[in-house]
Amino acid sequence: MAIFGGASKEEKKALKDSLFEPTSDEKVFEIKHAKAVVRIDKYFIRIARKSSFTNVMLQGLDGEKSIVLSQVTAYQLKAPGKTTGYLQIVYPGSQDTKGGVVDAVKDENTIIFLDDDIPKIVEIKNILEQAIINNIK
Repeated sequence: MAIFGGASKEEKKALKDSLFEPTSDEKVFEIKHAKAVVRIDKYFIRIARKSSFTNVMLQGLDGEKSIVLSQVTAYQLKAPGKTTGYLQIVYPGSQDTKGGVVDAVKDENTIIFLDDDIPKIVEIKNILEQAIINNIK
């Protein structure tokens, strides 16, 4: 396979797919409303947004965001009601959203969700809480 441009379409696709290969010990959560996939293993939480017009307009073409679990210091959670719910992950260097849902939907460290996704969000929240507790020991 050539390094610059000489690869076949299949080789290029395989190479791109290898960027986001799942690990054997990770949990995967598909958040349907946000068109996002959250993957968590013992070291990272990864948020990948599926390409959609809304995601591109709000957050750009971000690909996958990886956050080291041992760096997570807090989270902000808002249950869905008249507006969408969100779970924002806070770590050193991240921007804590102060503008509520309006700002949260634009934040790359935030997972937005509706009622149907609450069980998945609760599980993600519990994993984040355990990581925060482990960080203070």
